Amino acid sequence: MADELYAQLPADFIGARTDAVAEAKRTDKGLARRIGELGKPTLAAWTVNLLVRESGDQVSELVELGDLLRRAQDDLDPEQLRALDKQRRQVVRALAREAAKHARRAGHPVSDAVVVQVEETLKAAVADPDAAEQVLAGRLTGALAYNGLGTPEPTAPTTRRPPRRPASSVPAEPPPPPLDLDAARTAKAERAARREAEEKLRDARATLRTARAAVDDAAAEAEQATAAAKEAAQAAGAARGERDDARARVAELEAALEQARQRAAQAEEEAGAAEAEADRAEADRAAAEEDLQRAEADRDRAQQVVDELS
Repeated sequence: MADELYAQLPADFIGARTDAVAEAKRTDKGLARRIGELGKPTLAAWTVNLLVRESGDQVSELVELGDLLRRAQDDLDPEQLRALDKQRRQVVRALAREAAKHARRAGHPVSDAVVVQVEETLKAAVADPDAAEQVLAGRLTGALAYNGLGTPEPTAPTTRRPPRRPASSVPAEPPPPPLDLDAARTAKAERAARREAEEKLRDARATLRTARAAVDDAAAEAEQATAAAKEAAQAAGAARGERDDARARVAELEAALEQARQRAAQAEEEAGAAEAEADRAEADRAAAEEDLQRAEADRDRAQQVVDELS
């Protein structure tokens, strides 16, 4: 019920909550009280909740990026930290724009100031797992402040939030045939594996570029000073080793990516076969329907003859 309420447009929230409280009072006054305590979301919070319902997978990927950042901090890897932080800023800006588009399509455009609050809330979700859980629940009542901890703003408490439930309040459609379902699940898994392989491939290529730059620097130092030739040669040798390791890793990841693509193609073929089987079944059903109609027409004509002869 909370999911349904937080899916309402901001102007409709109070009326929908009042109706829900009145309905709950008929059977459960405790439930009615809890529903009445659900706070009306601010416009920024509603926009974030809408983003979670419409683009939940992208928000989840942003939260996973926060996990990568924390691991990079633990490993004290400045290169990875810089790359991940740049990616974080890009994804946050893109998702904030996407949230504004969803709001406009829902018939409630938001201002630039609200978009800024959406960005701050998404930054908080990246910085703090508790804030991420609140965002992914899709029931924020206020924007979150990005202060390195992702704590909620004092004017928008969310402590009375019910346990997390799926963000969408739209009833699930009837499940497809088993074969089609298996193919869809396989395709989804393969897409996830492909994204992971591509990410690792990008990291390996970045390492390779770093190693090549190190080789060039070492060669330049060797030419500039004969006295430092031995030290520069050692550095170049180490860099070449890193480059070879990186190239080997790139080759492994490219092979893994190709396998993932093949499995995805196979899954697509299986899904196509399932759809063709469904089309044939529909054609058989339509033919049976036509046979039934003809039989009923013959029966009616025969009945008419009997009635005339009686």
